[in-house]
Amino acid sequence: MATPKILSTWDGGAELFTYGGSVKAGTRIRYGNGFKSRAKITASQYEEILRQFAGKEVPVGTSINNPPSGSVGEWVKANINKSGLMSYIGAILVHEGFAEKPKRGWIRFV
Repeated sequence: MATPKILSTWDGGAELFTYGGSVKAGTRIRYGNGFKSRAKITASQYEEILRQFAGKEVPVGTSINNPPSGSVGEWVKANINKSGLMSYIGAILVHEGFAEKPKRGWIRFV
């Protein structure tokens, strides 16, 4: 089994999370105090995100309760995970080269 990767959340602050797997294979994310909270994003869910936002530059939408209209976070919350995991998903997409951070609060899909 591969060693989990440790990343900073989208905003790059002190908050860290771990994940195993990849965008292509699906990920298991562990976050929160002691990395006790868990979430799973499947390869097909990542494919949906990448298809929906291909070539676009949009707000990332990391707010759990109120992601901006038209943001990836709004779409993920409505279609994939009600918990709004964009602080983690966005960081993974950038880490694996599927997206970039063009400016604060925005994501560009490459």
